[in-house]
Amino acid sequence: MLRVGFIASAANEATQQIIAAFARHQPGWRVEMRQAAWSDPAAGLADGEVDAALLRLPFPGQDTLRTEVLFTEPRWVALPAAHRLTACAQIPFPDLWDEPFVAAPDETGWWRDYWLATGERKGHPVRIGAVTEHPDEWLTAIANGYGIALAPESAARYYAHPGITYRPVTGVSPTRVGVAWPPAADTNPVVQDFVRCCLDSKPPH
Repeated sequence: MLRVGFIASAANEATQQIIAAFARHQPGWRVEMRQAAWSDPAAGLADGEVDAALLRLPFPGQDTLRTEVLFTEPRWVALPAAHRLTACAQIPFPDLWDEPFVAAPDETGWWRDYWLATGERKGHPVRIGAVTEHPDEWLTAIANGYGIALAPESAARYYAHPGITYRPVTGVSPTRVGVAWPPAADTNPVVQDFVRCCLDSKPPH
């Protein structure tokens, strides 16, 4: 059993391709996917609970692990469906600065800050409307009007939800999806096969 941690939608639609390719390369092995809460953005790698992970980069502790970027996608915003800004086809990030945000827990540190885009606010303070650890809690908080949240573009597909509208945002950097593994697994042929399957799934440029 190869234990693979993941956050939210893992590697999006490529996840199934990766698992299928790995099954062809290692027919005696099965991938066990383990979803992590947002309070653990390393998805179990830091504690050795998984052998590899599909993660959003950057994440805390990344410098102690091996990582390869698989693809990049824009950050959008998830809004309550009744929000006035849903009338916009595209929203400049400064128009969101005074809105309450749904955030990850404090202990995630700068990973939380990244999803609040604190570095792109030019010193404008963040308003926190709610704190959540799991996608379902996050969706419910937004739908209930407790706040808005930045999210990958793919969230509009993976986390379509009654009462929530997704819109593109300008003025924020994109997010990257990568595969990560511990340095000790550099010589593990099974983990390295999984990494190769991930890299083979990268979309053409």
